[in-house]
Amino acid sequence: MGMLRITIAETLTEQRWTLEGRLVQPWVSELKSNWAKTETARRERKCVVDLTGVTFIDKTGEKALAVLFKQGAELIAAGVYTGYVVHNIEKKNRTANREERSTP
Repeated sequence: MGMLRITIAETLTEQRWTLEGRLVQPWVSELKSNWAKTETARRERKCVVDLTGVTFIDKTGEKALAVLFKQGAELIAAGVYTGYVVHNIEKKNRTANREERSTP
Protein backbone atom coordinates (compact mmCIF):
# COMPACT_ATOMS: atom_id res chain seq x y z
CA MET A 1 0.00 0.00 0.00
CA GLY A 2 1.60 3.24 -1.15
CA MET A 3 1.66 6.11 1.29
CA LEU A 4 0.90 9.77 0.79
CA ARG A 5 3.13 12.32 2.43
CA ILE A 6 1.57 15.71 3.15
CA THR A 7 3.84 18.64 3.99
CA ILE A 8 2.34 22.03 4.81
CA ALA A 9 4.59 25.09 4.72
CA GLU A 10 3.23 28.37 6.05
CA THR A 11 4.41 31.83 5.03
CA LEU A 12 2.76 35.22 5.56
CA THR A 13 1.22 35.21 2.10
CA GLU A 14 0.65 31.55 1.33
CA GLN A 15 0.06 28.08 2.59
CA ARG A 16 1.88 25.55 0.41
CA TRP A 17 0.87 21.91 0.44
CA THR A 18 3.32 19.42 -1.00
CA LEU A 19 1.84 16.01 -1.71
CA GLU A 20 4.08 13.05 -2.46
CA GLY A 21 3.05 9.50 -3.29
CA ARG A 22 -0.34 8.06 -4.14
CA LEU A 23 -3.48 10.11 -3.68
CA VAL A 24 -5.83 7.21 -2.91
CA GLN A 25 -7.94 6.10 0.08
CA PRO A 26 -7.34 6.19 3.03
CA TRP A 27 -4.94 9.10 2.36
CA VAL A 28 -7.65 11.13 0.63
CA SER A 29 -9.57 11.21 3.93
CA GLU A 30 -6.44 12.38 5.72
CA LEU A 31 -5.91 15.11 3.14
CA LYS A 32 -9.52 16.27 3.54
CA SER A 33 -9.35 16.36 7.33
CA ASN A 34 -6.03 18.27 7.25
CA TRP A 35 -7.58 20.69 4.76
CA ALA A 36 -10.57 21.29 7.04
CA LYS A 37 -8.31 21.73 10.08
CA THR A 38 -6.18 24.40 8.41
CA GLU A 39 -9.08 26.39 6.99
CA THR A 40 -8.87 29.22 9.52
CA ALA A 41 -5.11 29.51 9.09
CA ARG A 42 -5.62 29.80 5.34
CA ARG A 43 -8.31 32.46 5.36
CA GLU A 44 -6.52 35.48 3.86
CA ARG A 45 -3.73 33.64 2.12
CA LYS A 46 -3.13 32.08 -1.22
CA CYS A 47 -3.05 28.30 -1.13
CA VAL A 48 -0.86 26.26 -3.43
CA VAL A 49 -1.10 22.48 -3.71
CA ASP A 50 2.04 21.02 -5.27
CA LEU A 51 1.34 17.67 -6.91
CA THR A 52 4.80 17.32 -8.45
CA GLY A 53 5.60 14.28 -6.30
CA VAL A 54 2.26 12.54 -6.79
CA THR A 55 2.48 9.28 -8.73
CA PHE A 56 -1.16 8.23 -8.86
CA ILE A 57 -4.58 9.78 -8.21
CA ASP A 58 -7.74 7.69 -7.97
CA LYS A 59 -11.32 8.93 -8.41
CA THR A 60 -11.70 9.89 -4.73
CA GLY A 61 -8.41 11.77 -5.00
CA GLU A 62 -9.66 13.62 -8.08
CA LYS A 63 -12.86 14.58 -6.26
CA ALA A 64 -10.90 15.84 -3.27
CA LEU A 65 -8.63 17.92 -5.50
CA ALA A 66 -11.69 19.37 -7.23
CA VAL A 67 -13.02 20.50 -3.84
CA LEU A 68 -9.66 22.11 -2.97
CA PHE A 69 -9.62 23.83 -6.36
CA LYS A 70 -13.18 25.13 -5.88
CA GLN A 71 -12.14 26.54 -2.51
CA GLY A 72 -9.38 28.55 -4.14
CA ALA A 73 -6.36 26.26 -4.14
CA GLU A 74 -3.94 26.56 -7.01
CA LEU A 75 -2.97 23.09 -8.21
CA ILE A 76 0.56 22.62 -9.51
CA ALA A 77 1.35 19.55 -11.59
CA ALA A 78 4.59 18.61 -13.33
CA GLY A 79 4.18 15.24 -14.99
CA VAL A 80 1.99 14.41 -17.96
CA TYR A 81 -0.29 12.30 -15.75
CA THR A 82 -0.93 14.78 -12.93
CA GLY A 83 -1.05 17.58 -15.50
CA TYR A 84 -3.85 15.77 -17.29
CA VAL A 85 -5.81 15.21 -14.05
CA VAL A 86 -5.43 18.87 -13.00
CA HIS A 87 -6.36 20.11 -16.48
CA ASN A 88 -9.59 18.07 -16.32
CA ILE A 89 -10.45 19.38 -12.84
CA GLU A 90 -9.89 22.99 -13.93
CA LYS A 91 -11.85 22.50 -17.15
CA LYS A 92 -14.81 20.86 -15.37
CA ASN A 93 -14.94 23.59 -12.76
CA ARG A 94 -14.68 26.42 -15.26
CA THR A 95 -17.58 24.91 -17.18
CA ALA A 96 -19.62 24.45 -13.98
CA ASN A 97 -18.94 28.07 -12.92
CA ARG A 98 -20.03 29.34 -16.32
CA GLU A 99 -23.27 27.35 -16.12
CA GLU A 100 -24.01 28.62 -12.60
CA ARG A 101 -23.52 32.22 -13.71
CA SER A 102 -25.65 31.92 -16.82
CA THR A 103 -28.63 30.49 -14.93
CA PRO A 104 -31.24 33.29 -14.49
